[in-house]
Amino acid sequence: MFWQLLLYLSLVLAGFLAGIINTVAGGGSFLTLPALMLFGLDPKVANATNRVAILCSTASAVVTFRKHGHLDSAATIRLATPTLLGVPLGALLAVYLPADAFERAFGVLFLGMALLLIANPKRFLESGDHATYPAFYRSPVFFAIGVYVGFIQAGMGILLLLAMSYFTNMKLVSSNAIKNSIGLVVTLVAAIVFAIYGMIDWIPGLVMAAGNVAGGVVGAKLAIERGSRFVFFFLVTVMLATGIKLIIS
Repeated sequence: MFWQLLLYLSLVLAGFLAGIINTVAGGGSFLTLPALMLFGLDPKVANATNRVAILCSTASAVVTFRKHGHLDSAATIRLATPTLLGVPLGALLAVYLPADAFERAFGVLFLGMALLLIANPKRFLESGDHATYPAFYRSPVFFAIGVYVGFIQAGMGILLLLAMSYFTNMKLVSSNAIKNSIGLVVTLVAAIVFAIYGMIDWIPGLVMAAGNVAGGVVGAKLAIERGSRFVFFFLVTVMLATGIKLIIS
């Protein structure tokens, strides 16, 4: 009984910390997935159940960003649409393929992108003064991110923030608000696919979600109050840790 209670408390704590990490940067799933597997869930079931907690944390973060006037609805729709189209394909791949299929490749990608951030921080810290890629490439890039999000989810926020830095001139805090809005929509779609296939274990998912909701609010307030510089350094730290974790796992 005591061990069971301890496992539930670990789910709440992992959810809270992941909610902060996901809201400010991304990669919180590397805390929640091991916690769900420690609880006794199969890796594929843990991957599906994790979406319940992420759904709740992104919802609480979006409400907080919107309340403080940092959410651009038009930009959210423009970027969320191609991302959303890729999610069902990725979720179906997660149903039929092993969840580690992309991990090492994305580990290398995250480390490489972290080095790019360190080499050129002004691109991410300052808005309106750097060149962006042609809009023609935007939809394929965000569609590919949608496939990855549907498949694994971990690192979604990192990929979205990086993509937005190359296609928009928004401040990092505003990009963060949009990232969480996109995350809310695409996670909902993925969760529906997994629910249809009966892959979600609702009790641990909802227990973890309680921590995620609180973490989402705290993370959004930190991003708003501390500004782009805080988000940038948090993002670099998470990317380095995520890249190493993916490569050595």
